[in-house]
Amino acid sequence: MQKDEMNRHTGTLNVTFQQKSTGLSLVIVLSAMLYYVVNMWPMRSTALATSTLPAGYGSLVLTTVALIVVAQIVLVTVLAIGAGSAPAPTDHEKMADLRAKRNAYFILVAGLMAAVVTVFLQELTPFCTANVAILAFAAAEIVRLASQLFYGRP
Repeated sequence: MQKDEMNRHTGTLNVTFQQKSTGLSLVIVLSAMLYYVVNMWPMRSTALATSTLPAGYGSLVLTTVALIVVAQIVLVTVLAIGAGSAPAPTDHEKMADLRAKRNAYFILVAGLMAAVVTVFLQELTPFCTANVAILAFAAAEIVRLASQLFYGRP
């Protein structure tokens, strides 16, 4: 029986270390972006009224980035310790990673082009431009991780 098939005796799904790590990273990024949006949304009215970045916005961005970095380091380390060692990715997993990066690159370029366009629109503020850029980076990472899980399946 292969590693990635359903274990018929216990009813559990055996997944590779790479798939566990990718799934965990996806949950971390989604959670961090939910935190960002929930805390950014109340700042929106102030930012649109004054055409400036609201107080606390910079610390929100830095906190979100720090949250992602620390959570990734801690949880992937725990996952590696639990697995005993991190095996090298297979050729199939490497190909899945390349395809996922291709998808993410398209999303990133489209999002950053949208951020550049917002600079030239009078009704949008620097707050809107910053949010479009940040959400483009997040969307690209989410697409990369989800694509990697999709292409990495057998």
